[in-house]
Amino acid sequence: MKLNSLFFSVLLLVANGFSAPVSLYGNNLYTDKKGKRAGDVVTILIMEAAKAGSDTRTETDKNSNISIGQEKSTGSKLFSWLPNFGVNGNANISYDGKGATARNGELKATVTARIIEVLDNGNLLIEGSKIVAINNEEEILEVSGTIRADDINPDNTVYSYKIAEAVIRYSGSGTNSEAEKPGLLTRFFNWIF
Repeated sequence: MKLNSLFFSVLLLVANGFSAPVSLYGNNLYTDKKGKRAGDVVTILIMEAAKAGSDTRTETDKNSNISIGQEKSTGSKLFSWLPNFGVNGNANISYDGKGATARNGELKATVTARIIEVLDNGNLLIEGSKIVAINNEEEILEVSGTIRADDINPDNTVYSYKIAEAVIRYSGSGTNSEAEKPGLLTRFFNWIF
């Protein structure tokens, strides 16, 4: 009996020695931690930069000359004492219009999104949001779109530029956001003019 119990203990130790290592939290260290099912979460690394610009130029030039004069009188000499009259005109119209616009934008943030559906082809629909409130100011970050399971990094993160049909919204509300908006009178005059 003692020999059987010793043999069983050794067999148990050997079996445990060849099993996969376990972390302090009881999870297998070699298992894949990537989200792949509805309800799982993935961390989105938002690294967006946009730069756009346009430059336009229009040039027009128009010259006009007008000249009106009286022909020689062929009628009676009664009115020959009237002087000849004439009108001369010269118009030179030119226009040179230039316009340029430039816009730069950059957003770097992280937000954790939930997988809300696994599509038939294996792609994952994700949706997530984060609200940070500090001193009556709220910053709201929302993200949604479709990702491929292969694009999920081993640390369960996905770069935002790998999201198909991505919708990324960053907005805020509070005292500072209201202060940035033009006043009612300014908006009224902008609407008129």
